Amino acid sequence: MRIELPYGHERRTIDIDEKRLIGVFSPEDVEAVKDVKGEVIRSLENPIGLGGLRSIVRPGRKVAIAVDDNTRVTPVKSFLPPLLKYFNLRRRDVVIIVALGTHRKMTDREMQEKYGPEILDEYEIINHAFDEKDQLKMVGKLPNGVPVWANREFLNADVRIATGNIIPHFTSGWSAGSKTLLPGLAGEETVGWMHYIGAMDLPNALGEVENSSRDVMDAFAKEVGLSFIVNTVLNRSEEIVRLFSGDFVKAHREGIKLSKKIYSVNIPERSDITVVSSYPADIEFWQAEKGLYSADKVTRKGGGILLLTPCPEGICVTHKEWEELLQYDSETLVDMIKEGRAKNLAAASLALCVVKTREPYEVSIVSDGISDEMATRLHFKRVSTLNEGLEYLSNRLGRSSRVAVLTHGGDTCPILEE
Repeated sequence: MRIELPYGHERRTIDIDEKRLIGVFSPEDVEAVKDVKGEVIRSLENPIGLGGLRSIVRPGRKVAIAVDDNTRVTPVKSFLPPLLKYFNLRRRDVVIIVALGTHRKMTDREMQEKYGPEILDEYEIINHAFDEKDQLKMVGKLPNGVPVWANREFLNADVRIATGNIIPHFTSGWSAGSKTLLPGLAGEETVGWMHYIGAMDLPNALGEVENSSRDVMDAFAKEVGLSFIVNTVLNRSEEIVRLFSGDFVKAHREGIKLSKKIYSVNIPERSDITVVSSYPADIEFWQAEKGLYSADKVTRKGGGILLLTPCPEGICVTHKEWEELLQYDSETLVDMIKEGRAKNLAAASLALCVVKTREPYEVSIVSDGISDEMATRLHFKRVSTLNEGLEYLSNRLGRSSRVAVLTHGGDTCPILEE
């Protein structure tokens, strides 16, 4: 049986004997909302867990809006213009901040594509700088001692709004909500501690609504004073199904209920080999690792993972040391972090998540952006095609080994029926 998987803007194929195939699993492609503007207004006029939002966004108040960058499929240019119009926000009233986390800054072309000329021409948009202390402000510490370094411009606003899209995520369980602020608008030290707590407790929290990393994120948002959120839930074609506005915990958790119905896929049995595309998270391995976490949920320990991802920007643009950190085993990484030998806590902690997740498996990778040398550092076997990768893993694990295929590993949450 010939199966197609997304590979960036292209497709790649693999041939699998139907007797070996458990199934091909993808998110549900449910019907999109027909009137986006009307859905924005409906959501804003019916906030979850809060009173009227117009009483919060009053004339004369400075408003800061955090938006996702180009590593997320959030359709900002679809819902942001009607949101701004609903509150009658003019240029002097609002600043839009790209919640980059520790990603690289976006190019002008990327911003045009992501936000649209209407927004870029009329409003001030700035990139968050996680590593520039003059752009940050420390507003205290969380009960567990984590320092709260946050974007100064966001803190200076009277009203603080976070937008985002709710899909499964290996660190926070589900994206959006308070995650837009941490790591989106946080300082490097805060991001590092959040990832470290998650890595030590639950390195793959995919689909877990409540978990240690989400606890830190919610506490951070409370400390920063997040006014409310506007979150989307999309279908597989990246079209808006519904918006959820209001309290950053209550509205987010309500949105998860719908997102679960779309992105949670039932798998009848554990696979010996899982073929997974990291799509739509595939710019660099810092995002493409998401495919690994999806495969981890369905693959038997000691089995194999065949990861498909283009990674045109390689391993990671902003954390060059991450590639070196990924070569170590989990025990060594924990020692390095505890002893202070890992200078970049965010990179080391995220490396620990990857390493803990990959260690039980034999992993092959098909990628034009990952070289043989890079793959070796990752402890992956680089192959040229999916068929070559399947042949390699089949020789290692058995010619009759059972195979599952995840077409959208970057945003799929497998649920084992057993």
